[in-house]
Amino acid sequence: MEDKLEEIIRQYPCQVRSRRRTRGAFLLETDQGLRLLKEYSASRPRIEFEERIKEQLVLRGNLLVDNTYKNKKEEYFTRDRYRNNWIMRRWYAGTECDIRDAQSIARCASYLGKLHTLLKTGQTDTNYIQKESIQQEMERHNKELKRVRSYIRGKKQKKEMEICLLDSFDTYYGQACLAQTVLQESGYDKLWQSTLEEGRISHGSYNYHNVLMNGKDIVITNFDRSEVGIQIRDLYDFLRKVMEKNAWKPELGENIIREYIGQREMEPAEKTLLYAMLLYPEKYWKLVNFYYNSRKSWMSARNLDKLLKIRSQEEQRNEFLEKARELLIE
Repeated sequence: MEDKLEEIIRQYPCQVRSRRRTRGAFLLETDQGLRLLKEYSASRPRIEFEERIKEQLVLRGNLLVDNTYKNKKEEYFTRDRYRNNWIMRRWYAGTECDIRDAQSIARCASYLGKLHTLLKTGQTDTNYIQKESIQQEMERHNKELKRVRSYIRGKKQKKEMEICLLDSFDTYYGQACLAQTVLQESGYDKLWQSTLEEGRISHGSYNYHNVLMNGKDIVITNFDRSEVGIQIRDLYDFLRKVMEKNAWKPELGENIIREYIGQREMEPAEKTLLYAMLLYPEKYWKLVNFYYNSRKSWMSARNLDKLLKIRSQEEQRNEFLEKARELLIE
């Protein structure tokens, strides 16, 4: 491994002073600042698409991003002796967003609004468009929920996890169907058309792992899943994860939405869509899906604990949803 790393590093115009392993990569201290070296399996057009997005953020908003450096051959990819592609990215001496700190969370939500305002290309890159609409996704998930319920009902002997899933099914499936109805009334098709016409880009993975707090600055990293797509999905993903980690505190969720709106006013269709996505019991669906696609002869007690935790937080979640409805649905 050491020899392979040296071989890769020599192909870049920088001097490495020290290095250490980090999550899925190597953090390098060089004479030109911090760098992140990692394997990368995407195609050349894909990484060029990502770098165009980052360049736009730097030029239009002076945002800090993890831009990718070219090697001595002026190429983004550097191949090792096993023909694996590696990339070197700019990195920062920051810490991940503290998902339990309200001030840090508010900064991240506000910054996302700024990010979305800048992420409009004015044209559609047909190679990187959101493949499945949120409407199609909800419909698919609801069919999966019904299929799993039928499967469990057909079993003669049911384990505790299966009994618990059935016992809570009507509540969460009712929410899923209502969410689908709200989405259908949101004006989604018109929103999607605007997204295509303006070339609106979503980050695709805006979470606390990919937002670094660098003193007074914020750094956005890992645009690996960015695409032309519904931007408000980023806010939903961030909001849901934060709320799950903080027991669905209503005032926290309300503040996240207000901070985002402070930087970028949402269209009516986006507000309704956000409410529909929040209403959808995604954590419950994930557990159901994991159960159905895993080995049924052995079920992790951890997943049962997760299901029980979801149910224990339902009252708080409903309080938040009521606040969100008042804030988003005019």
